[in-house]
Amino acid sequence: MAEPDLPPLMTGRSGRRYAHFLPPGEVPTETADRVAAQADVSLPPQFAQLVRLSDLFMQPVYDLAPRRMVADHAALVGDAAGTVRPHTASGTSKAFGDAAGLAAALQGWTPDTELPARALEIWETQRLGRLVSLAESGLQLAARSTLGIPEGGQFLSVGGP
Repeated sequence: MAEPDLPPLMTGRSGRRYAHFLPPGEVPTETADRVAAQADVSLPPQFAQLVRLSDLFMQPVYDLAPRRMVADHAALVGDAAGTVRPHTASGTSKAFGDAAGLAAALQGWTPDTELPARALEIWETQRLGRLVSLAESGLQLAARSTLGIPEGGQFLSVGGP
């Protein structure tokens, strides 16, 4: 789904428009019915029934990669360095990889010396590549598990650096 299509979906029963999270109890009946109908055709019956019995909430899922992870004396790591779909189950390993790689790039550096610009550039390039790769894997996982099939027009795609 394109981001401009989100505002109607993120408007609650109360008429309040939410930017990042539509809480339980606020999902309009029409939207809940659409979700249930999609569950009926996309999920095994037991899971579709769980969807129908759940107090739904909505939260857009974004695949976001920054253009840069290093600027001046700051570096982005973990979720601050970009987000991918939760079903990639990569949050902890991504954060650890970012931190471990940054530590390696800064090895030997002290506050009274120049930052190792080339080592930081290499780290940033490697980590951004990994982030885009994870986002692409998330899209493939979504398609295989019917959590995001392009022809359904309901899901966002990856954005690169």
